Amino acid sequence: MSLLDDLDLETSKCISCTFCESVCPTLQALDYRAIFGARGRVLLAKELVKEIKLNGKSDLEISDPFYSCLDCYACFNVCPAGVNAGRVSEIAKSLITSGKYLERKQEKNVAKMIIISIMKFNSPLGLKNETTSWAYGLDFDENSENLLYTGGMYQLMAYSSVLSNLERKFKADTVEKIAGLISKYPNLIKITHPMYNENFKKRMDNILKSIYSLLKSAGIKFKYIGENEPYPGSFLFELGYLDEFIEYGKRLRDLFNKNKIRNIITIDPHTYEILKLIYPKYIENFNFNVTHYMDYLEKLNFNKTNEKIVYHEPCHFSMHQEKYNEPLKLIAKIGETILPERHGSTSYCCGGPAELLYPNLSDSISLRRFKELKESGAEKIVTACPICFANLHKDETVFDLAELLEKRLNKK
Repeated sequence: MSLLDDLDLETSKCISCTFCESVCPTLQALDYRAIFGARGRVLLAKELVKEIKLNGKSDLEISDPFYSCLDCYACFNVCPAGVNAGRVSEIAKSLITSGKYLERKQEKNVAKMIIISIMKFNSPLGLKNETTSWAYGLDFDENSENLLYTGGMYQLMAYSSVLSNLERKFKADTVEKIAGLISKYPNLIKITHPMYNENFKKRMDNILKSIYSLLKSAGIKFKYIGENEPYPGSFLFELGYLDEFIEYGKRLRDLFNKNKIRNIITIDPHTYEILKLIYPKYIENFNFNVTHYMDYLEKLNFNKTNEKIVYHEPCHFSMHQEKYNEPLKLIAKIGETILPERHGSTSYCCGGPAELLYPNLSDSISLRRFKELKESGAEKIVTACPICFANLHKDETVFDLAELLEKRLNKK
């Protein structure tokens, strides 16, 4: 099925009930402008399909509505007709990047810059040694078929947060021009490497060490491929670069096979989903056993307190294809679990996926979610995703679950 047919099929199910608008984070954050809500995106996609089928191309301005979608899938979980406006946005972005269906170029230069960097450097920001420093001096089992795969996800947060702050100071046109220049000369991305939040980098490195320590305490043996560890490729799929996504997936498959990997231990929701559920649909023989580090912690003993802990569920754990509830089980072992008003299949996104393209939008959504979590009355806010953690870390009550688990681990 072609992209256009896929989009036509997805949008044709819409009955315009507006249920999706009640849960779409971007609609409220962008002053209830219909085109920036789930239903508005579906209706826009319908018009897009109609114009392309009629004229071969469309002159509709579709870039910002679809790129600003967070792909949280909250809309899908309330739609009685089974329409996934997040999936609609993903397909529409693929139409944009293909260059075949629009009268004018509408590809975002910031998105293109990120994709070029991934394809050239195996990292969205061209990082290499910067993402492996956390592991210096730690002991790994080079003969193991288990791979601890960080994908650089936690490590990236200290760098991307600084870049987002810089974007907030410039106009969007200026940012796009700079990104366009870096796209032409990819090595320029390395100029950004000295610009990182040092304290945040230490925090993220310590979270990775906590994950390492928990796995070791559980008796798990695993290797780590250090400087050769590539980014998982999530941006390629989420920003609509399907050809590059498939090429990159084959690159990952070959690297894992070269290192004789059978079991991949992931540590974040985006990597877990992309490796376990998405790559196998597009890449032949991408047949690794993909797990999450929390899968191995069930038999560990933790010291439980009466402390109230509110859990912010990452979208890719609570609202996407596969529900992953291990974090909730582990939180129950260390404290009293509290869930915010919006949780489970109708949770509320942290706004993180919009940070590099729309930092102000991301701020608005993350602030609302942070307030909701604070209003729960809990003493600590906990999440299990580096992007959620970075976006919600607005005071010292916010933690990654790995930090609390290691602290409460009963090593006796």
